[in-house]
Amino acid sequence: MLGISRGLPAYTAAQAEREWRRELSAELHFGELTGKTMLVVGLGGIGTEIARRAHALGMRVTATRNSSREGPDFVAYVGLSDELHKLAGQADVVVNSLPLTEQTTGLLDRDFFAAVKRGAIYINVGRGKTTVTEELIAALESGQLYGAGLDVIDPEPLPEDSPLWQLPNVIITPHVASAGGASRQRTALIAVENLRRYVAGEALLNLVDMEAGY
Repeated sequence: MLGISRGLPAYTAAQAEREWRRELSAELHFGELTGKTMLVVGLGGIGTEIARRAHALGMRVTATRNSSREGPDFVAYVGLSDELHKLAGQADVVVNSLPLTEQTTGLLDRDFFAAVKRGAIYINVGRGKTTVTEELIAALESGQLYGAGLDVIDPEPLPEDSPLWQLPNVIITPHVASAGGASRQRTALIAVENLRRYVAGEALLNLVDMEAGY
């Protein structure tokens, strides 16, 4: 989100060519994140932490979730899944943190991107198959979307001939958003704590609802 809003793909390309292009700033029409609205699609554990950080940046945060309208204080409004298109039309940044289920597969399609506020930024840190890639590309090429940050894509790995590689308003990372030493350490600590809880007969952390799929 920060990279796209500040035009880092264009500056990175200029750096590769050793070009000092201050005039690129005139082409950055997105503006500051402070005061803008973020929609978190899928207010689970990841979505909640994203919302927390967006709020700290001075953004107004809305969200959708499948289970209820309950949410933390830093989320201004939590809508159910049937409010997705309405909320997307009000958001400057849409963050997809959905799990992959039968209901979410292909959820973000042509109708969704048509409903998104024109000039919004789209971020996907959920699952690639929740988004119809061809419709995402069309929205980026038409200007319906200002840009996109994609850590997950359908398919993975992304084929060499995908148009996404060449789009100047896209940042792609290969499904590594959670990578890092601190992340691995936290995972190990949770595993150790869960082992202690299991032996003690206590409730475990981070349980998966097999029926819900997440």
